Amino acid sequence: MKKINKIALLLVVLVSLGSCKKFLEEKPLSQVQVSDYFKSVKDINASLAGMYGSFQLEMIGDGVNKYGGKYHYWGEGRSDNFDESGYTNSIMSQLAFNVLTSGNSVSNWEGLYRTIAVANNAIKYFPEIPKYDITATKTIVNNGLAQAYAMRAMCYFYIIRLWGDAPMRTAPYDDLAQEPKLERTSKDVLMDKIIIPDLLNAYELIQKGQTANIWNINEGAVAAMLADVYMWKAGTTSNNGDYANAVTWFQKLFTAKGATGAAYGEGAANLEPTATWKNLFLNPAITKEAIWSIHWDNANNGCACIPVSKMKSNNPVTVDSLIHADWKKNKLDTRVTKTIDTLTGTNHQDKLLKYYNLSSVPTSTKPEDLSVYLVMYRLGDMFLLYAEALNKTGNQTKALSMLNLIHQRAGLPAILPTDPLVSTGGVLDAVKLEDAILKERQYELFGEGKRWFDLVRTNHVNKIMDPIINRRTFYATKIPSTLGFGSNMGRLLWPLYKTLLEDNSKLVQNQPYN
Repeated sequence: MKKINKIALLLVVLVSLGSCKKFLEEKPLSQVQVSDYFKSVKDINASLAGMYGSFQLEMIGDGVNKYGGKYHYWGEGRSDNFDESGYTNSIMSQLAFNVLTSGNSVSNWEGLYRTIAVANNAIKYFPEIPKYDITATKTIVNNGLAQAYAMRAMCYFYIIRLWGDAPMRTAPYDDLAQEPKLERTSKDVLMDKIIIPDLLNAYELIQKGQTANIWNINEGAVAAMLADVYMWKAGTTSNNGDYANAVTWFQKLFTAKGATGAAYGEGAANLEPTATWKNLFLNPAITKEAIWSIHWDNANNGCACIPVSKMKSNNPVTVDSLIHADWKKNKLDTRVTKTIDTLTGTNHQDKLLKYYNLSSVPTSTKPEDLSVYLVMYRLGDMFLLYAEALNKTGNQTKALSMLNLIHQRAGLPAILPTDPLVSTGGVLDAVKLEDAILKERQYELFGEGKRWFDLVRTNHVNKIMDPIINRRTFYATKIPSTLGFGSNMGRLLWPLYKTLLEDNSKLVQNQPYN
C-alpha cells in the first residue's frame, strides 16, 4: 500500500492487540467491540490496509527504530551478499559471523504473528459483511479474502523458513476461554495444512484476468507464491513431484496480467528492457515485470531505515568484499553500477544503490529521506526460479534458455550449451547449470531478500558460506576458524527471541541455541 493510513493502523492495534504479551497472548477481540467493525466495504479496505501496513512495518521498520527493517536481515544478512561494516552493530555482527543469539532482535517473529492476527480476523469476518452492506459484492469479498489468505500464508512461509516449527493460529483470539499459549507445530504440518491450502484458496477466490495492482496481492502474486512454496518444499524434501507442481504454477503466473495490462508471458519481450531495468526499484508500477512490491512513503511514514543503505555513510551493513571486488570487474554487466557503489575508498562499499536514483536529488539528500519500493516478486526472479525447476525436472535446454533471458538482458553474451560453466564434455550438466542459475540469481536479485533462502533451499550453505565465515573470522581475530556451519546444520534455523520464551513457557528453543 502506498500509505499506512491512521484508521487502518488503529484497526491493526485494536484487532491484534494480540501482541500485548509479546507472543500470542492476545487481548480477546470481544473486548474491543468487534461489532463496531466489519460491517461495510470501508471496513474491508481498512482491514486490508492495516494488514499490508503491519507486514510493511515488519519488512522495512517503523520509521523510528533505525535499521529496524527485517527484509534484508532475513533474506540476505546471513549470506555472502552482505557483511558487517566498520560501525558497531550487534545484529549484523552475529549474522555475519554465524553466532546468532536469542537476544538478537531480528530473531523476533512477533510482527509476523501480528500480521497473521489481522489476516485471521479478515478471514473470519469478511464473509459476514454483505449482511450489513449491499455494496459488498461477492467479488469484493472474495478478493479481500484472497489477499488475507495469501498474506497469512506468506507470513507462515517466512516463519517456517527462518525458525522451522512454530505455533499455529488460524482463527482470531476472541474468547477468554481460548488458550493463549500454543506449542510449536511441525513446519511440515504448517506447510501442508496452512501455507499451501491458504494459497490455493487465495487463487480460487482472486478475480482473474485483471490488470495487476502491484501494491496488493493479485492473481500473479498468488501464482508466484505457490511456485516459490513448491520450489522450497521440493528443495528441502527432495520431492521431484513438487518441482512439477512449481512448473505448473509458473505457467499459471505467465498467463496472469501485469501492471501494464498485458500477460506476463515467458519471453524476452515480457521483461523490462535493459535501459529501464532500474524502474523495477524506482517506479515498479509502470514496468512490465513487477508482480508485487511494497512501498514505504517517506512523506507519510518517515525514514525507510533499511540497514543496507540508510545513510550515505556509517551503515551497519556493507556489501561483502568478495562480491564487491569481483562483480565490478565485469564491465559488460549493466546491473553492477545500478546496484552497488563501485567507487573505491571509504564510505562506498557500505551502500546499496539499487532502490535509489541519487542522481536526481540534491547531493545533500540522504537515502533515509527518500521513499523505498521493495520487491516481493518480479518476473526476472520467476524466470530464474523457473529455470531451476526446469533443470530439476530434466529440461536442461529450456532451463538454459530461461537463464539466458536474464543473462543477456544484463548486457552479457549468451551462455552456450557447450560452455564449461554449464556443461561437462559438451553436454549440459544439471549440477553446473544449477550453480550458474544460483550465481545469476545472486547478481540479478542482489538486495531483494532472496540469497539466503536460495542457499538453504538448494543445500548450498556449507559450500558457499563455510569458507566465507571462516575467512571473516580469521581476518577479525587472526585465529583459524571453524565457525562455519560444518555438520551443525541446526544453525540454518534462527533462535527464538528471548522474550518469546519468557512469555510462553510452551515454546522450546531451537538447538543449538538452547
